Amino acid sequence: MRITHRQLEAFIQFMETGTVTAAADRMLVTQPAMSKMLAGLEIDLKLTLFLREKRRLIPTDEARLLYNEVRRLFASLSDVERFAEDLRTFRTGELRIVTGSTLGLTLVADSLSQFCAENPDVDVLMDMSSNVGPDLLSANCDIGFSVTQFQHPSLKIEPLFHVSSVCVMHKDHPLASRERLTPKDLEGEEFISFTRDTRMRHITDGVFEQYRVARKMRIEVFASAEANALVSRGVGVAIVEPMGVRQNFWPDVVAVPFDPSIEFTFSAFRPRDRMASPLANQFMAKLRAQIQDLRAGRSYLPEWMEVRLPGETRPAVT
Repeated sequence: MRITHRQLEAFIQFMETGTVTAAADRMLVTQPAMSKMLAGLEIDLKLTLFLREKRRLIPTDEARLLYNEVRRLFASLSDVERFAEDLRTFRTGELRIVTGSTLGLTLVADSLSQFCAENPDVDVLMDMSSNVGPDLLSANCDIGFSVTQFQHPSLKIEPLFHVSSVCVMHKDHPLASRERLTPKDLEGEEFISFTRDTRMRHITDGVFEQYRVARKMRIEVFASAEANALVSRGVGVAIVEPMGVRQNFWPDVVAVPFDPSIEFTFSAFRPRDRMASPLANQFMAKLRAQIQDLRAGRSYLPEWMEVRLPGETRPAVT
């Protein structure tokens, strides 16, 4: 027969009070029930824990050594209970995020600043990645964010918001003063493209092919951040998502709406076979609130930036 938690609790109470009667009072049981639990513990452990003298129990040396160990184990159990309570109330734990640079440096960072202030004992691991989907599958992460569409049966994908592309150029570029730009306006311009195996490269190339517009294409980048960095140094023009430009990371970069609209979708990715942690859910609530504030103009929304929530129709171009 295995020893029980109740037997060990009875043993601790007896060792701390010194009498069966006092221990029984602490545990709200009868004296015979207490005696039975102590005797059962001796039998199950196959140890002599007590000497019986004149109807009194005298702890043996083995009992005193056992008490120290059981007390240590009970303290550990209390630590586990406290830790579980902290997890329930978000006071401790770990949040692991993998994100593309654009969201990581903007809305995710904004949401994390609030999250960390409210959860000072929670550890946060945020990894910037250009391959969020594969990295989320291979790493032990709670949630990922990316503008790159990555389909996999092991991932749950939640579109967060859509943004219309903008054409970016240096502030001294001749096109910087225009209100809107079309493919024809970029005829012959040195153009910074996304890498050839990306969905946005295929969409962008398709638009220019439809309008039969030729560009000078000799620079390829993986993400908008790299394109913006080059444009800020006077190298070419690019069509990018607007989040980094909105944040004014590159003061010399000007953004102009581009027609026809090329839409970028920012999404959250979660492992399908793992239950969402309370901490991840709390963080997502803050991120969604940031997105709602952006869409409603409660946070900075430039007039050239178009934001659409999932389910909303695209605004008409006037």
